[in-house]
Amino acid sequence: MVNLLLSILFATSLGLILKIFERQNLDLFQAIVFNYISCVITGIIVQKSTPDYISYSKEGWFIFAVILGCSFIFFFNVMGYIVRNMGITVMSVANKLSLVIPVCAAFFIFHEEVTVLKVSGIIIALVAVVFTSLKKEEHQHSFKFRQLFWPILLFIGSGMNDTLVKYSQAYHMQDSDNAPFNITIFSVAAIVGSSILFYFFSIKKSAFHMKSILGGLILGIPNYFSMHYLVKALSIEGYGGSIIFPLNNIGVVTASAIIAYLVFREKLTRLNILGIAFAIFSIIVIAYAS
Repeated sequence: MVNLLLSILFATSLGLILKIFERQNLDLFQAIVFNYISCVITGIIVQKSTPDYISYSKEGWFIFAVILGCSFIFFFNVMGYIVRNMGITVMSVANKLSLVIPVCAAFFIFHEEVTVLKVSGIIIALVAVVFTSLKKEEHQHSFKFRQLFWPILLFIGSGMNDTLVKYSQAYHMQDSDNAPFNITIFSVAAIVGSSILFYFFSIKKSAFHMKSILGGLILGIPNYFSMHYLVKALSIEGYGGSIIFPLNNIGVVTASAIIAYLVFREKLTRLNILGIAFAIFSIIVIAYAS
């Protein structure tokens, strides 16, 4: 379970770094693009060799890594749109509740055992995610029913991404070395993101901001390792996606809420505190079910 704890630790640090970015008014898209470049560099250091994309292209996981790389950039923009127009709460809930999709896939595609205790733990985890994520927005956003399209799209997209990661790990990775898979995902995301960014530069819609570039390079290190250890956690014997994804999501949400309270002095509502209590209870139930 060390790999799962490390994945939660690094994923939680991502949220804290992004919070700092927001306070420093960094160009978020620019930072994200350079974050993916940093992910590739970090992966090369972990792998201790330069990527061999020709060799990677012959692997069964390669096409899924390419799809995931493109998807990462696309859904980052969807998340940004939701935050700007509907608020961070809507984005956070839609993103975290997407764990329903890989959990269902674990039952119906990967044929993991379904038990009453496991399902009960997952339901409690979903409640915990919602309660812990719900916060009072600093700025009110007008919400229209037709805008549900974007949260639903994020819900489906995030869930499908997690499912593709699990599918690639389960059926196309014969050893524990997931560095080539991760490097390919982040390389594709970096190429697509850089192409968009340089297009913005060419039409004078954006300009280089050194703080954003440096911030992105820093962000890429924990981002790489959050993915690295998540894939490793998915390969733990006896712990399938139906266990790992709920534990990972509620771990990140709960840790982020607690650290945001301690470091950034963000207020926790009674609902948030109840959500943390549900999260702890769900971890106990899921751990016992496994």
